Amino acid sequence: MGKDVMHELKSKSWWDGSAEMWCGLKFKAGKHAGYIFASVSCPACKAAKKAGKR
Repeated sequence: MGKDVMHELKSKSWWDGSAEMWCGLKFKAGKHAGYIFASVSCPACKAAKKAGKR
């Protein structure tokens, strides 16, 4: 069984509820969950946030 990748939320649209992660991945409304006590495991999200990109 594989481990789920946890992405870090960069922005969420108030208009349509979609969400964009730091790595550039986009989810439609209802297709993502915000976890307060989860650690980010996506290496691309970590790198992009550290570099302040996207």
